[in-house]
Parts: sequence; structure tokens; C-alpha cells
Amino acid sequence: MGESACILFESWVPDAPELKIRFIGTVRTTSGSAKWVQDAERVPGMVKAVESWRLFWLLALAASAAICLGLPLADFHSARGTAPMILRSVRYALPLFLLAFTASSLATLCPSPLTRWLLRNRRYIGLGFAFAMAWHFSFVGYSIFSFGLSASGLTARGLALDLIGLVFLVLMTLTSFRWSARRLTSANWRRLHKTGVYVIWFVATYIYLNSLRNGLDAFRVAATSLLFAALVLRVVVWINSRSRGAITTSTIGGTST
Repeated sequence: MGESACILFESWVPDAPELKIRFIGTVRTTSGSAKWVQDAERVPGMVKAVESWRLFWLLALAASAAICLGLPLADFHSARGTAPMILRSVRYALPLFLLAFTASSLATLCPSPLTRWLLRNRRYIGLGFAFAMAWHFSFVGYSIFSFGLSASGLTARGLALDLIGLVFLVLMTLTSFRWSARRLTSANWRRLHKTGVYVIWFVATYIYLNSLRNGLDAFRVAATSLLFAALVLRVVVWINSRSRGAITTSTIGGTST
């Protein structure tokens, strides 16, 4: 695992207003969702048409096609020949993770029809990331079982981090569906997804930082920079929300005295 979402699937929160909006045929709204509908009407037609599961299947197909294009260049008779597919699958999953990871921050800092479209569809982008990572873990598993851990170039620490990331990714994916999310309270659901998305961010960042020791590569440098930039974006939003909360509290306190 090198480079996963989220909050990955934060857009599926029980009782969250945006989840009760459907953009299929007529638009059904709930209280507080007028802004979402207004924005949906402003999104360019082509983007607006790609919503929900249609977006997921498009992302899954695109990621699969991009990954499979590397198959003719791989040699599955050796760990060294399999390694390029392990790296390639991560590279095509990373952009989806970054989009899911920053969706709420972008919608907060740069509100626009496009960023709100991104936030509405964060769940499906996150699922697209999970789908792409399924390719990655398949190649990793094949390499380990066929050639052994050491021959695959994986350390015990790297494997442990991969397994931790995999566990959280599976849990987040399963609980992004209503039938399983209902088994958790909203608070526990949020804790799981918030913890999971930061664990995946940490694993991806740690691995990319480690890979820079082997030499500076344009993609590795770009990926590491984007991962840190995504974290900074979320921190800025968190600081702003804390500041607004403090101002609101002080204002209320001032009026009550």
C-alpha cells in the first residue's frame, strides 16, 4: 500500500441531510438542502450526469483500465516483475483518496457547485478508491504467497502497516452501506471513519516518505507533497471551525451577562 479514503466515506452519515437528496429524475429535498439543489442545477451537464453509483462504476472502470494497461509490462514469474503492478495500482488509487480526503475541506474553504458536487459524491469516490486498492492488495498477496515476504521487497513493518490500512479500509467500506451503518451509532460511525482516514493517510505518507530515501522520483515527490497539502487543508478548516466556535461562545457569554 503506498498511497486511502477518508473522511473517506464521511458523506454517508446517518440522518445527514445531503444523503436524502437524489438526483435521479426529479429532485427530492429535505429541509436545509435547498442550497445543494441550487448548486446541482449549476453544475455543468456532463458533471451533473455523473452522480452516485454511476460515478463509482466510472471510476472503477477507469482505474481498472489504467492498471490493466500495465499488465503486458509485468512479469508474474518473479517478485521483481510483479512489483511494478503493485506500485502502479497504488498510483491510480491515490488521486481518489486525495479527492475523498479533501472533499469537505474544499467545500468549506472554496464553496462552489463543483466542490459541493464533490462532497455529495464523496462516498462513491471513496468506494472507487477502495476498489482500486483491491487491485493493489491482490498483487501484494500474490507476490507474498508466490515468492515470500523477503523476495517481495516488503519488510515486516511495511507489511504490518499495509495490514492495518487494509483492516480500516475494509471496515470503512462495509460501513459505507446503510445495512451495516445502521448497526453503529452516528458517533461511533464518525469515530471509525475519522480514525480510519487518518490511519490510511499516515500509512500512505510514511511509505512515500520512506521511498524518497531510495532516490527522488517526480511522482513520489508530488504524491508526498499532495498528501501533506491535503492534511494542511483539513487542519486549516479545523482551526477556522474552532475559531468560529470560540467567537460564538464569547458572543453568547457577553450577551448573557
